[in-house]
Amino acid sequence: MNRLSRAVQALLQQRALLVFILALAGYGGYVYWRHLQNYVSTDDAYVGAHVVPVAAQVAGPVAHLYVRDNSPVRQGERLFEIDTHPFKIAVAAAKARVAERQAALVNAEYISERTAKMAARRFLSPQASQNAQTTVQTDRAALQAAKAALAQARLDLRHCLVRAATTGYISSMNVRVGTFIQEGTPLFALISSQKYWVTANFKETEVEHIRPGEKARIHVDMYPNHPFRGRVESISGGSGTAFSLLPPENATGNWVKVTQRVPVRIVIVDRDPKWPLRIGTSAVATVYFPRH
Repeated sequence: MNRLSRAVQALLQQRALLVFILALAGYGGYVYWRHLQNYVSTDDAYVGAHVVPVAAQVAGPVAHLYVRDNSPVRQGERLFEIDTHPFKIAVAAAKARVAERQAALVNAEYISERTAKMAARRFLSPQASQNAQTTVQTDRAALQAAKAALAQARLDLRHCLVRAATTGYISSMNVRVGTFIQEGTPLFALISSQKYWVTANFKETEVEHIRPGEKARIHVDMYPNHPFRGRVESISGGSGTAFSLLPPENATGNWVKVTQRVPVRIVIVDRDPKWPLRIGTSAVATVYFPRH
């Protein structure tokens, strides 16, 4: 009898333990499920920044190169300089033309004044006076054109020296001293370090509660042990495929529904020079939002 009682008691204890374990697992699952309602995460995310194509506004051979590939630069720092000799000559020639036009205008004004007086005394015809005034107007317009040409020549001379438009890093540099460059042709890239973000491609079923301003956490694959803080800046107006060169055509009989991804830009708010970021590198983005 005692042996039977002990067996029944052991069985009841086992059942009680099993019920406790199941209840604990259920509670843990519920807590985890509630926790999942407070954030969404994706590993389809990449670091981005503003990239400025560097080009010259005048053509000519490179006379001086002040930076190297992958070197850091500050806004306003010299990058390279085109040979200034032909542009200095153009400035000198434009100055001479201005002086010439100025002298011609002074002479035309003097003749026009004398002609007008003589026409008033009927020593010359009114047409002669009119012709003299026309010459003044023509010379005055020519002087303005010469001044504009001088201003353009001076501007071209200033454009020989190319400076950094923003603080950042040089990338894809393939320019050397002596290289002849064309006006407006991109030569290399300047990656701005003033602002970094992550473009996180969330599933369309995950963006319901994402709003601009919500907090985020970024894990860049380069620095797995150094998370960055982020803030949602914007949500794309369409899925990634909507802006592709060949968007999918679904008006077919064998169409299969595929979950689309919507790009979300998350600004990194705690950039640290000790952990330099590189555009295009992979990341994991997690956006946190209040319970709904």
